[in-house]
Amino acid sequence: MKYMRAGLSAAALALAGVLVSCNDDIEVGKADGNGLTTVDGVYCRIENCAGVRAQSIELRTEAVAPEFRIALSKAATQAVDAVLKVDESLLEAYNEANKTGYEIFPASLVSVEQQGAVLIAPGDRQSHPVAVTLQPGEILAEGTTYVLPLAVESRTEGVRISADSKNYLLFVKALGERPSADKGTGIVTICYVECNSNNPLNTGEWTVRKSGKPLFDIVNLFAANIRYIEETGRIGVKINSNIQHLLDHRDKYIKPLQDKGIKVCLTILGDHDGTGVANLSDEAAREFAAELRSIVTAYGLDGVDFDDEWSDYDKYPMRPGCVERGPYPYARLLYETKKAMPDKLCTIYYIGAVIPYPDKGFFGFDMLVDGMMPGDFVDYAYDAMYGSLNLNGYKNILGMNKSGWGPSSIEIESANLWNLDLVRKDGYGVQVIYHLRAADGDGGASYESTYRNVLGTVATKLYDDTVVFSGKSWHADW
Repeated sequence: MKYMRAGLSAAALALAGVLVSCNDDIEVGKADGNGLTTVDGVYCRIENCAGVRAQSIELRTEAVAPEFRIALSKAATQAVDAVLKVDESLLEAYNEANKTGYEIFPASLVSVEQQGAVLIAPGDRQSHPVAVTLQPGEILAEGTTYVLPLAVESRTEGVRISADSKNYLLFVKALGERPSADKGTGIVTICYVECNSNNPLNTGEWTVRKSGKPLFDIVNLFAANIRYIEETGRIGVKINSNIQHLLDHRDKYIKPLQDKGIKVCLTILGDHDGTGVANLSDEAAREFAAELRSIVTAYGLDGVDFDDEWSDYDKYPMRPGCVERGPYPYARLLYETKKAMPDKLCTIYYIGAVIPYPDKGFFGFDMLVDGMMPGDFVDYAYDAMYGSLNLNGYKNILGMNKSGWGPSSIEIESANLWNLDLVRKDGYGVQVIYHLRAADGDGGASYESTYRNVLGTVATKLYDDTVVFSGKSWHADW
């Protein structure tokens, strides 16, 4: 995976992004109808920025940095000084009350941003996000679940601790090194799954024989949308019911793939309303990247894939937060996304504003963004024209080389496989396959036969191996 260069460390950037969910208004309690004249009756509590589903997290070989905020029941008329801290006594009380024996997460592996100090301005109801960084370490026993007990302390007279939020227990499962799908040739195979009708679990049923590793390295869930959200008056992420079901049930549809070493990413696509990945202002790009980070964090995803299609840029008046469409706004969004999530994948389907159109003044990603080359913050890019061959597209992404480029994508049911030899021989690093479905689909035995032929050729040409199908097919069950 590619990390940002030019002096921006991954550890520093992990603390730099701000989650949109941490900036939205919250309603913990009701304000006095006659207006606020005193801080009496104001309560504070701890909230996880990623939501309740993130109370349990996994820790492998890289640090994680969940973010928390201090929220008030109502706005106070003076600044509120509070601190987020680790309180071991809370775990002792929990273990005693529940007859459990959880161990505390070691203090030597924990750091709290700004020592947990927060200041909530008069009139506000929540603090800025506070990152709590957890480091892996040899003192952790693999497979053990630890608990990090967090408490909030108010240092402002009249601001009390909410009775139902005196503590927050973060459950941390130490899992050691994550399995890898790396098959040793330097080529990653990426599969797009159309999730409106197909189950992503099918990608985990195809392996290579020698190592038993998954054939697919990355799965892109296709797709969530970028659009203008009328209710909030800003550009945000729209997730349809099919994608939302997969995310809400990640332990069933996503985690099994990750446990095999497959990385699972979310594709962002236009939604026919004039907003898209290539026309956001710098500020809107930062806000959108922050929202993406909140989604990736909350659902335990491995990154974001971008597709500059179906935005209908020219059919609508310019929305708030938009600028004229072009390669620079697109590159800026990718930069902000990688900046917010330096440890996650940032990939692009090579279509739209990334492609040079000299008559429109588009020359690809030929610019620097805050002094950095797009090839430094885009992990992989791949040609979008199935059955064609684009050997030089990576040259239109400043700083990218062949190892990050996929010159020839395959639509699995009308596959043109003659390009696979060239991908391997000429040192390219990506092969994309689109539209994997259940092998026992409507076509019956012909589906499985087609898939065995196509995926078998991929295994042979790219990995010097043969493909193995488990025999299990997964249909959409939602």
